[in-house]
Amino acid sequence: MLQNAFQAFQSGNPAEAEAISRQVLAMHPDHEGGLLLLAMSLDAQRKRAEAIALFERMTLLFPQTSAYWSNLGTIRRSLGQDELAASAFERALALDPDEPGALFNLGAFRFDKGDYVEARRLLLHAHAMWPDDAGVRAQAAAACFECGDIEGAERLLADWERWVPEDANLLADIGWTLTRLTRAEEAGRALEAAARAMPNNTRVDLRRAAFHERTNRVDEANALLSRIPQDAIDRAGLRSDALTLRADLAMRTEDFATARRLYEELVADPGMVRRDPQLPSQLARVCDRLGDTVAAMDWLSRGRALHIAQLRERAPQVFDEGADPLRIIRRPVTPAEHSAWQPLPSPTAAESPVFVVGFPRSGTTMLETMLDAHPDLAGMDERAFVQDLIDAMAKDGYRYPDDLGRLDAEAGAKLRALYRDLVTTRARIAPGKRVVDKNPLNIMRLPLIARLFPQSPIILALRHPCDVVLSNYMQTFRSPAYVALTATIESTARGYADTFAFWLDQAAVLAPRVLELRYEDVVDDIEGQSRRIADFVGVDWDPRMVAFHERARERGFIATPSYHQVVEPVNRKGVGRWERYRDSLEPAIPLLRPYIERWNYAV
Repeated sequence: MLQNAFQAFQSGNPAEAEAISRQVLAMHPDHEGGLLLLAMSLDAQRKRAEAIALFERMTLLFPQTSAYWSNLGTIRRSLGQDELAASAFERALALDPDEPGALFNLGAFRFDKGDYVEARRLLLHAHAMWPDDAGVRAQAAAACFECGDIEGAERLLADWERWVPEDANLLADIGWTLTRLTRAEEAGRALEAAARAMPNNTRVDLRRAAFHERTNRVDEANALLSRIPQDAIDRAGLRSDALTLRADLAMRTEDFATARRLYEELVADPGMVRRDPQLPSQLARVCDRLGDTVAAMDWLSRGRALHIAQLRERAPQVFDEGADPLRIIRRPVTPAEHSAWQPLPSPTAAESPVFVVGFPRSGTTMLETMLDAHPDLAGMDERAFVQDLIDAMAKDGYRYPDDLGRLDAEAGAKLRALYRDLVTTRARIAPGKRVVDKNPLNIMRLPLIARLFPQSPIILALRHPCDVVLSNYMQTFRSPAYVALTATIESTARGYADTFAFWLDQAAVLAPRVLELRYEDVVDDIEGQSRRIADFVGVDWDPRMVAFHERARERGFIATPSYHQVVEPVNRKGVGRWERYRDSLEPAIPLLRPYIERWNYAV
């Protein structure tokens, strides 16, 4: 009889399965199979109250069966009983640490609560138990991303189009993770596939609207968001997600009063701030645009403290005594070492990448977009390819920078070939175009650039040091090491000073081809400065370099915090902002003064 009930359930007839199960239980009230099948049949018919009572009964009758605790947790979670669900999953794992359902569901619960470290541990364990489950794999990738394990997220989402089923919600979640991994083209495909699989799905449409905002299609984002009914958003449990997007869009359209109201509502929820530590910084930037500098600094201070507390959980080693986020610059190449480097065959300037470097928030994205607007040049967003070469050196037994002089023609050619492969496979540069490699932190990797690409044009982006320090402090970064570096205004200024001390020393030793370019000069005379840039790089000037914001809109996705700024025509909004925060910046000025004076700025 129970076999008939199971067949009815499997064939999509839970009502018939319920009726047969009840017949079995009328004769044998504690029959294990009958109870399980009845509970499953009730759950399938959304008779959740009856189903949960049965699952609870089963955990009393069979308390050592892990799967029943996991089932109880699953149905509790579907009813919004999150804490009770978590307790049931924990009990299941105490009985069987490899129970995949409990691992996945508890991991997803921890993820929703913003406990990303524990979520990642549980979800990777679940993936090991269920390697072919697409939902587990996608959630584990998202958890890896939140923990800064970009390599893990990339690995889990490799070839996603081959294994992901036509499930709208799953495609939407994968699409959003791909967006955050800067794989915009793939993200767009995933989100459009989700929309085809389930038109007018609230979760899918909200993800698509956020993707439009992130790819600078603000009108499309607003239009799509306006079509999603609020009651549908509330039923889907996505109110906070929609509120965040509305706040972001209000900021984009310069409706700062609305943006402030919405962000204030969001930051009032500690759980929301834990899930999205950028919210206090976003609110601070809105306050800044409204001229409320006191509130801006207050929210920056509070937000930074909360974010650092979180990161101490996720990456405690970054905050250990003696940890140094600028370790790579503590060992410069000496003049004697440089003079002992054996000669290497090297590419010409025209065969070499154009590097754009500088301390973060100095206008490097603007410069890269300006160069990318030129028909002979191609940017590739922010990639860590130079660091990848340093890592490859280590795998081949070379210490960096100590063994740069040991590189022979074969080793140098191998590293340059690896760089070309990385550009080809991950950045998709059209044939015949010169590569623009914009990564501000390559300012710390000058020795390797000088060794492999000695003829490369390097553009050093400069901006008033006080504006740079303030802008870094106002930004929430994902890298734990960089968050530690910018923990306070003074620590940010110290990082700036140390970085430029290293740069100036190494530039004197290595004599690279460098064009120093002040942000303020560019915004005051964009045509004149763009002509300087073209001449330095070795290309004919093109008027499209002046209208770079139009090229930025065409590109859509720009993988830096300033993605929303470079689609605007050049302006002076970011010039001299620090002066309104002079009191807060006062302790940093002595550290910055040598560089303020060197590049003819004033305090």
